[in-house]
This record gives sequence, structure tokens and C-alpha cells, in this order.
Amino acid sequence: MKYSFKSVIFAVTLGSFLISANIVKANDRDSAKNEVILVKGAEVNFANFMSKKAKKFVKTEDWVIFVNVVKLYNNSPAKFMALSSDKKAAFNEAAGNIEAKLSKVRGEEARVWKNKVVATANILNVLWNYQSNVEPTDTENTVTPVVTEMLGR
Repeated sequence: MKYSFKSVIFAVTLGSFLISANIVKANDRDSAKNEVILVKGAEVNFANFMSKKAKKFVKTEDWVIFVNVVKLYNNSPAKFMALSSDKKAAFNEAAGNIEAKLSKVRGEEARVWKNKVVATANILNVLWNYQSNVEPTDTENTVTPVVTEMLGR
């Protein structure tokens, strides 16, 4: 009995250490390498990085367009999907300019952020392209099946 009680205490202690280690690892979002694209939280880290490394670029219209579209994607997917083709084109141009700017910035972190900008732009374009390829359903011409009562059994 004493031996099994010690085993249980050891297992619980070891489990709590492993769980707390995983929680600390999951909460470590200081590095640019943790996120694949610029999603909630990551865009703030990216803005901080750009504010330090590209102070003049952050004041441009390209930066404002890019950040607004990413925020719209994070906060309101329906409004994001309803963007006009002009705004989509402006976003793609802004993403290209940000990618070019990050190519000029030295360091591993800049390379990682550049890859994230490219991946984010690609994913958002896939979503927009998917939406444009899906035909909207016309509810006026839809035939509804006739429901009949079953007699007997």
C-alpha cells in the first residue's frame, strides 16, 4: 500500500512538471518563429518589429492597408471576404512592398517575418479565390422537395 501511494505521488508530480513545461512552451510568443502566419497576436509582434526596424515604412499607406486587412481577417471574417477587388489588389501590392522592404532588413528575424508576410498574403488570396469560384445559391429557383405523409406503417 505504501509503495503504490508513493508511486501515485511520483506520477502526479512528474505529470504536473510536464504539463507546466508544455504550458510555458505554448505561452512563449515572443519569438517570430512561433506563428506560421500573421494571425491574432502575431500581427502586434510584427507591428512592433516593423516599428523598430522600418520606422519610415510604418507611416506609409502600404503599411496601413496591409495591417487593416489582416486585422479585418482576424476580427470579422465576413467583412474580410466581402472586400472589393480594388482593396484586394491594394493589399497584394502592399504585401509585395512589405516583402521587398523586409528583404532589405538584415537578420534572421526579418527573414522569418518576410516569410510570414508572403504566407499570409498567399493564404488570404486563396480564401478570396475560393470565394470567387464558389457559385452563390439562388434561393428563388431552388426546388424544395415535396413532403408527403406516409400512410400505413
